[in-house]
Amino acid sequence: MEHILRFSHPAGDYKNGLPIGNGRIAAMICGDEKSIRVSLNHEWLWRGTHRFRDCRNVSSHLPEVREALFSGDLLTGTRLANDYFGGTPGEGYRIDPYQPAGDLIFAVKGGDRKRTLDLSSGEVRVTAGDTEFRAFASFADGFIVARISGDVELSLGRADDEECELKTEGLRLCGVFRGGVSFEVRAKTYPAAEYTTVLVDIAVSANGGTLLPFPADADYDALFARHLPEFRKALGNAEIELDTPESGLDTDERLKRFKAGDDPSLPVLYFEYGRYLLASGSSGELPLNLQGKWSEDIRPAWECDYHLNVNLQMAYWPAAALGMGKQEDPLFTFCERCVPYAREAARKLYGCRGVCFPLQTDSSCRTTPESTGWCVWIGAAAWLASHFTRRWRYEKDETFLKNRAYPFLKEVAAFYEDYLVLREDGLYHIAPSQSPENKFEGTGDYAVSILVDSAMDIELAAETLSTCIEMAENLGVDDALRKKWSDILARLPALTTDSKGRLNEFDKERVETEPGHRHLSHLYGLYPGELFPQGHPLRRAAEISLDYRLSHGGAYTGWSRAWTACIMARLGRAEDCYKHLTALICDFATESLLDLHPPRIFQIDGNMGGCAAVCEMLLSAEGGTVTLLGALPEEWGSGSFRHLKAPGTLDVSCVWRDGRAETIELRAEQAGTWTLRTGGKEYAVALSQGETKTLAI
Repeated sequence: MEHILRFSHPAGDYKNGLPIGNGRIAAMICGDEKSIRVSLNHEWLWRGTHRFRDCRNVSSHLPEVREALFSGDLLTGTRLANDYFGGTPGEGYRIDPYQPAGDLIFAVKGGDRKRTLDLSSGEVRVTAGDTEFRAFASFADGFIVARISGDVELSLGRADDEECELKTEGLRLCGVFRGGVSFEVRAKTYPAAEYTTVLVDIAVSANGGTLLPFPADADYDALFARHLPEFRKALGNAEIELDTPESGLDTDERLKRFKAGDDPSLPVLYFEYGRYLLASGSSGELPLNLQGKWSEDIRPAWECDYHLNVNLQMAYWPAAALGMGKQEDPLFTFCERCVPYAREAARKLYGCRGVCFPLQTDSSCRTTPESTGWCVWIGAAAWLASHFTRRWRYEKDETFLKNRAYPFLKEVAAFYEDYLVLREDGLYHIAPSQSPENKFEGTGDYAVSILVDSAMDIELAAETLSTCIEMAENLGVDDALRKKWSDILARLPALTTDSKGRLNEFDKERVETEPGHRHLSHLYGLYPGELFPQGHPLRRAAEISLDYRLSHGGAYTGWSRAWTACIMARLGRAEDCYKHLTALICDFATESLLDLHPPRIFQIDGNMGGCAAVCEMLLSAEGGTVTLLGALPEEWGSGSFRHLKAPGTLDVSCVWRDGRAETIELRAEQAGTWTLRTGGKEYAVALSQGETKTLAI
């Protein structure tokens, strides 16, 4: 199938532009009737004004907060928790915003615009009359590379910013943020008879960056030929094909038809776009931020930061299934860079060993609470730890387990060892606790209720401790710790259900102030976790909770709708999954399919969550069972997928006809046995190392 975004008009709005990137630098290709605008970013370009911020030492107040919470005075507990652990009084909000580097403008006169982005190559093409423009972000040479035909007028500039001192000389721009970092943008032109090739690079002081040396000569075609194999290596080899007619229509026209109930293959283009954004945005040193690596705003929404209570995690939900482990590496490196600061946060905030990650941070990796009313939550590190676990389970890399996954999870477990409170009932309780961004009646005007033992915190603690035990057993280490973890695990509070049969989000049935809340935190154990596999007594309760939330207007952001689609796929509710995937694309996307958070704020998490939902529809790995086509919608009657991954290094390809698997091809890098489920039947499969086996169903 063709995987191209195409349009027959200028982008106009930045969010309708076409993104390119190599992880380190990125650009959005947009513009109007008079120009092509290349809006430039560098992954390390954050203002840096607060890059040395630190936590204040307030751990002595923890007993006071807990006394209020355990006595049932949650209003006082919420107030005190925010006073002590919700930020630094008098210093304001200290998360540094991600910043644009500037705009490279190509003046283009006249002619109808035609624009394409080839997701299989990373190349943008724009034509305007007789003028042709092409661009890509090189995975081989590191530059933004562009070529334009005919005479070209170029200019380089940046939006007015009173806190940034700028010096511009021709195609060289230098900037220094007041009290922050410095950066430089430089472009070099290579005129030829019919075309001018332009190379662009950006350097930022935050990572000691220097500009790449510009070559004496630059041939666009030769540079592109070097780029292409490296880009495709980053993209991975997963494929999805539907037996539907190929569409040559513009993407905005396809979107209109999809909204009218036609063009069922558009979600496959959305899936491919997710792969593309992951490769283009996460092949550098830093992970994807709220907008990936693409932002034009001096003051972006939520600082375009790293939100750690779903958004950053969701950005990497499809990575394991797509076999794009290299693109997940920046996430692991980011977590490890946070560890020294997170140890300080654990000690200064709560008097604990181990690590405590905040609600949000920036490229400095400082782990300070900055959002009074929102940020008193200790589950972020555990949620991030689950990504280390998944990488190990999918790839079975013992070196990764020993040197990266287990050490990080031990840090999280050490925090739980100290933070959990053993009460007279013989149980280990979690206080303060929060269900991210949600509240119930009785805690005043605070945006979030603070309590004891939210469902999500219990789920995260249980998952972390059980995984640590599993990893330690695999490595043959830490017998004493294993016993300690097992004891804590056995004495965590039980999850409960309410009078409606729903999984309680809080410690017990409480009156929610927003029954249709966007977060689905208490359903973590269903997806992306695997705590409620098929047959688990709480699986149905989690499902009832989801339906109740949706019946009250839930899933009203792009990322929330994507999470809903993923859960529906995990539950095997194919048509409901397709309905929510459709809503994600129709209601929460620009015409260029970038995900939107109301009111029309680009956030990349929904794109990646939608990509993960498509993977989950076709292959779901849960509780030791690999389910194929478990949420296949009627609209995708026949088709195939190739090279989706499952735990244990399993590579799976499948052809289906009329909604049922016809042939399945399996290959494993390591020997193992798997249980496959499809069409209501289960198959036990054993493979030796490197063996390929084909099953005719």
